[in-house]
Amino acid sequence: MNRFTVPVVGLLALVGATSCGKDGAPGIPGIPDALKECGFVCPGDKDADGHVVKGVLEGNAAISGVSSVDAFFAAVNNFRGTADSVSAGIDAEIGRIKSDFGIAADANLKTELEARFKANLEGGLTVDYTPARCAVEAKATIEAKARCEAKVDPGEVSVECKGACEIEANAELKCDAGADLQCTFTGPTVDCKGECSGSCEAKLDAAAKCSGTCRGTCSGTCSAFSDEKGTQCAGTCDGMCTGSCEAHLDAAASCKGTCKGECKVSGPDVDCKGSAHAECKGKADASIMCKGKCEGDVKPPSASAECEASAKAEAKLNVQCTPPAIAVNYHLKAVAAGDVMAQARFEAALKTLAKVRLPALVAATSRAKLIAEAGEDLTGAADTAVKASIDKLKGSAGIKAKFTLVCALDQLPEVTDAVGKSADKLTDSLNDSVAVTSALGMK
Repeated sequence: MNRFTVPVVGLLALVGATSCGKDGAPGIPGIPDALKECGFVCPGDKDADGHVVKGVLEGNAAISGVSSVDAFFAAVNNFRGTADSVSAGIDAEIGRIKSDFGIAADANLKTELEARFKANLEGGLTVDYTPARCAVEAKATIEAKARCEAKVDPGEVSVECKGACEIEANAELKCDAGADLQCTFTGPTVDCKGECSGSCEAKLDAAAKCSGTCRGTCSGTCSAFSDEKGTQCAGTCDGMCTGSCEAHLDAAASCKGTCKGECKVSGPDVDCKGSAHAECKGKADASIMCKGKCEGDVKPPSASAECEASAKAEAKLNVQCTPPAIAVNYHLKAVAAGDVMAQARFEAALKTLAKVRLPALVAATSRAKLIAEAGEDLTGAADTAVKASIDKLKGSAGIKAKFTLVCALDQLPEVTDAVGKSADKLTDSLNDSVAVTSALGMK
């Protein structure tokens, strides 16, 4: 493909000069060597020293010499490296889980786990957990935007956050009019008068319906008892329960009692003393300005379309997710003496799953979902904002810049294809992760 479209006659007219001009055009005839001497080479071509010029996928993001375009290519390489690394991490954790439970590497993980749970547990198991907390620093987003636009505005210290903005521990706990103060308390058990993620146990001084585990007396049929006489219910009750009711929550729900997991309280007069986390949460899905860590969709300060796409993608790629607290509740089946060692190995694997493997897997999966979104952002930007920017820049660029921008344009199809391949690999890893959480009844 002949990428260089500037008339050769115009270059030959420069005979007599002995070096490249200020716009990079060669000062001597002798095409194509003069072009190579002046840097007129695209990825895949050989330069004046005979070295093949690397492309974006080989790690060379500085193709065009234009900061906004090259920042996009840098974001692409960051995505590929991050996505592949996170995918490999999830795959490795899946491999460890299979090894812990003695499951073959090529076996269906969900099917095998469910079979082992059924063989070893009485009545299955329940999982109390809090979602992984993922946030990105406002500073990281601003720095990404500055690199793209090749300038830094010292006055820009906040980003637009659609979600919640974490407040620094040493800062005054105060939110603006568009947000509510929300504090999070974590267990294993906490007194809660807010929203609980995990399970909530409430006292029942008067008989009431219980959708979870009734601990006390049951006016109807109780599925299990805590005493030999069968008077103290410790299971499901199809009648009225008096004592306490522990409900396992598939999603965060109101709780006035003891929360096993994570309890969130919000309002203007919230007492956040002893909380693990404090944040300003936007009202009615509104966006708020954030100087700290944003949990939600981040919008960088005003920027060109291609720079905004790169900065948003970089923000998601730099997100950090905190592993959640997880508790697995179960009852082992009674087994024959010869099966005791096998069941002990199963229980050891189950405890390792709850304390080590599952928290790491949930955090990695939460991060992977955001990284996948970054890939979608970059793919969309390549086909729209970046291509449009290159076409616009070519109109007013010098000879050398026109050439390098055409080189950059040639890289876009390869770039989008590579992003798609890394995204597909990440999706496969996410599907494997779902096999584990699905077997555990987690959503």
